Amino acid sequence: MEKAAWEAKNLGINIALTCGRITIFRTTLKELGFPPYYRFLLDQEKRQFAIECCEFESSGSHQLPEERREHYDVISIDLVRFIYRLCGWDKKSSYRIKGIAIPSRRMVVFDLTKALRYQEHKMVGES
Repeated sequence: MEKAAWEAKNLGINIALTCGRITIFRTTLKELGFPPYYRFLLDQEKRQFAIECCEFESSGSHQLPEERREHYDVISIDLVRFIYRLCGWDKKSSYRIKGIAIPSRRMVVFDLTKALRYQEHKMVGES
């Protein structure tokens, strides 16, 4: 089994049930070109989550704040709960997922089956 590790250069997100938060890392938004608007996509069968650039009028669009920070937090308790149930994740842990850029679609895709489990800010293993 390959040892799981996280590198600062990784495209990524963190999902935490305790606060219903999805944290989008700066590396992910930089890869997307810091879009004014983005949306989340979820493929339940493949257990894949994605962040896609979109327009203001697009269904489910979120506006990215103009200030460039190290990460951006989105509170979506229902979506986070749904992802935890779908993946069977431990409710006391948060999960960090590496992303893969798909430039032709202006999106980054995250394989939820390869999430890294964190407890008290320490990686404790794969999901």
